[in-house]
Amino acid sequence: MKPDATKYNPNAEYLRDLLKRSGLSQRAAAAQIGLSAAGFQNYIRKTGDKKYRKAPYTVQFALECLTDPRS
Repeated sequence: MKPDATKYNPNAEYLRDLLKRSGLSQRAAAAQIGLSAAGFQNYIRKTGDKKYRKAPYTVQFALECLTDPRS
């Protein structure tokens, strides 16, 4: 899998779907991609939540890699 920032989708629902498909807990996924659990949670909160933060493409790509069986 190669990065392609033209496929950037910071939607929290998409990131939560990637997390679910990875089969990892939030804490385990955060650790594998080098984030604190609290910081990672901010990216997957509902968009209207005041603690929501738009995830950078690198976080999305890392989650996509965790769901790719070729990784």
